Amino acid sequence: MNKSKEYNFEIEIIAEETPQVITNCHKCKKQTMFYCSDKFRVNAQQKNIDVWLIYKCAYCDSTWNSPVLSRLHVNKISRELHQKFMSNDRETAWEYAFQIEKLRKLCSRVNTDIKYRVASKQIKPEAGDITIKLISKYKFGLRLDKVLAEILGIPRPKLCQLAESGEILTNPQVSIKSKIKDDLKITIKALELGDTKLK
Repeated sequence: MNKSKEYNFEIEIIAEETPQVITNCHKCKKQTMFYCSDKFRVNAQQKNIDVWLIYKCAYCDSTWNSPVLSRLHVNKISRELHQKFMSNDRETAWEYAFQIEKLRKLCSRVNTDIKYRVASKQIKPEAGDITIKLISKYKFGLRLDKVLAEILGIPRPKLCQLAESGEILTNPQVSIKSKIKDDLKITIKALELGDTKLK
């Protein structure tokens, strides 16, 4: 009996924007969408420092500040991080912009339906078992069945059937309908891959 070929893919999910927040805009006098400006506001008084991440209204450009650090002693923050705040380091801004659970406590709603892309090499094996390692730096509520359907070109109902029949395995073990996480591995048993969308 011939053993099925095994294929391994490392696929990165790349966020192309940050989540938006819905909160009250004093200028519009209603709840509006605010987007992250990728800029910080830093206020230092004596030996304490306050830092906010600045959001802007999508309609009038008014600002809403999301607290990052509050009344923190300067000795408790590294020079490197302080410099990142002062220079409006984009990567640092995004780290805080994707703290979705914290944001939900500060505003009315967080819109996690953001633009993203799937980055992987163009590989088209004929058939066999495949293992996909998902890399996702940011968590924004993207469901596993959605991204697998996009990667493999398989309808979601078919993916659910494969999962129920034990032909899709995950490590760590999660539901096919769960949110994706970094370093999640998915193995699909003996899948015909002639016309998949791995690219």
